[in-house]
Amino acid sequence: MIQPLLITKSKVEQFLQVAIGYNERDFDRFIREAQEFDFKPLVCEDFYYDMLKNKDQDPFDKIVVGQEYEFENKTHYHQGVELVISYFTYARFVLNSGAVSTSHGLVTKKTPQSEPLPYSEKKDIYYANRQNANKVFEDVAKYMDRKKINYKDCNDCSESIKGDDIVIRAMKW
Repeated sequence: MIQPLLITKSKVEQFLQVAIGYNERDFDRFIREAQEFDFKPLVCEDFYYDMLKNKDQDPFDKIVVGQEYEFENKTHYHQGVELVISYFTYARFVLNSGAVSTSHGLVTKKTPQSEPLPYSEKKDIYYANRQNANKVFEDVAKYMDRKKINYKDCNDCSESIKGDDIVIRAMKW
């Protein structure tokens, strides 16, 4: 069975420029890879699967979408996991979307009006978007830390001792 996606192509399009005519089914591959290979390693496995299953329920709804919140009498914001995965997805899309599989191997289409972006420039955009994803994730992690969103049954995350309590955090930071 295929795992549910936390975002859609239309969500990525809200944040970043994606070709309108790009097939949504093909684009879902980039979302799935970003979710599984880029985002999942940032959080505990159990937490990740709970988020997939309960993304519309508290506390996941606030983590996925992002929100304004109060901390130490100041207003703070976090943009949510949607934006994190969007940047990771876009990075993968930029690097790999130009390659078309044919019976003669992978090709890049050229037209008289345009020329494909050189691979070195694609890589620069790829790495810039991955950096953006990680910066946005830092704010999501701060939100979870400040709101003390703990995950008690998560064994693959870091532990810290506060007083007599062992606190197991959902994030690996």
